[in-house]
Amino acid sequence: MWAFLSGGFVSIVAHRDQPDHLMVRARQAAHLRRLWPDAQVWLTPEADYPARVVLHRVEVADVLAEEALSMQYSNFKASIADDDYHRLCTDLWHVHHMWGSRQEQKVADASPYVLCFDGTSDDAIRQAEAYVHEKVDKASPKERRSENLRMVIGEGSLTLCDLLDFQETLSEDHTVVTLCHGPPAFPKDAPLVPWLHRYFRAHDTRDEPWLCAIEEVRSLIDEGRHVLLHCVYGRDRTGVVAYGVLRSFGWSHLEAKSTLQAHRPRMARTWATRLEEAKARDLGDLVAS
Repeated sequence: MWAFLSGGFVSIVAHRDQPDHLMVRARQAAHLRRLWPDAQVWLTPEADYPARVVLHRVEVADVLAEEALSMQYSNFKASIADDDYHRLCTDLWHVHHMWGSRQEQKVADASPYVLCFDGTSDDAIRQAEAYVHEKVDKASPKERRSENLRMVIGEGSLTLCDLLDFQETLSEDHTVVTLCHGPPAFPKDAPLVPWLHRYFRAHDTRDEPWLCAIEEVRSLIDEGRHVLLHCVYGRDRTGVVAYGVLRSFGWSHLEAKSTLQAHRPRMARTWATRLEEAKARDLGDLVAS
């Protein structure tokens, strides 16, 4: 049994010679000492798991039960203080998410998204259609100019844009989340950044795709990511999902709306009415509850 806990990762198996005991193994002795400070840790540097303890089954069950009973976090990855262990869990989350996406595609209508892909800016460049670059090239300097500001949230941040001002808004520390059909027009010399494609239609009346997008963006920010969120116009899907993200962090309706307007002035007038519509308000109230 593998157990990923805030304090560390352990692998638990039955003891071959002591039926009432378990062998608890780890790749860092500190993880075992953190969970069972009074146990004797045996070091076997040549083994797959170089640190291990032998514990009665009840001792192991007590610690795992205490982890469940004392849990206060709403996002596991955000509860990890150790940077190296946090990176391990984040990498595992991405691998597992990609595996899950492939499984969902085998079941009709299982995914809330029309398209779901995890990759990098290089993948987006390969998938980008010529008309997107042509549209950006033909746009006026005013349309391409970025007036978008970062909203700092905890250790992460959220920035909003559209297809035309994407290039001027993009930074090398961004994790890009695309909500529209095609990828944005990454410049050929763009920095290599994570790219998540989560396409659903702007007129989708279901709650599922909107809530899933809100939760994914929120989770990325919880991990300390600097998210660049966009759709075609950076207006409907982008505005409502960003509004839901802010509401999920505890911001009031007025705080969320005014913050979005201030950080993407181009949409200030549109969002004054769009974010008052029932769809946006209902989603915001749902994730805030």
